[in-house]
Amino acid sequence: MNSPEQVPAEEKLARYVFQSNHLRQDGTVKPDAFVPHPKANLSVTRHIGLNEGQLRDIGIHIAVQRQKRLLGRSDINASAFLSQGLRVLSAPVAGNPNHANVEDWPTDKAAQKSIAQQIALIAGKAYLYSG
Repeated sequence: MNSPEQVPAEEKLARYVFQSNHLRQDGTVKPDAFVPHPKANLSVTRHIGLNEGQLRDIGIHIAVQRQKRLLGRSDINASAFLSQGLRVLSAPVAGNPNHANVEDWPTDKAAQKSIAQQIALIAGKAYLYSG
């Protein structure tokens, strides 16, 4: 079995946002959007080979699966995760061949939150979807 592909540091990733409490009024993403708890990994989508419409379609597909509304996405380079000692590994799934997992998070929720705060600072404003 092949080991998962490490995503390069310069590659852009999308973290979809489905909860309004993960966004500030100014459109920036709160750290909670990047906390994997209670799961061990954080799901992201690689931008590689995708246009805006395809990125949105993947977000809508995920929203339907989760029975949530797609509010937006945070675009961030893999380096933001790598700089925190995390790994980003390709993990294709049905409906999203560009899916990747951010792995090696600490198990302690406070430690996860601390890392997520650093990532949120780098992330800045989200790309918001209307409708």
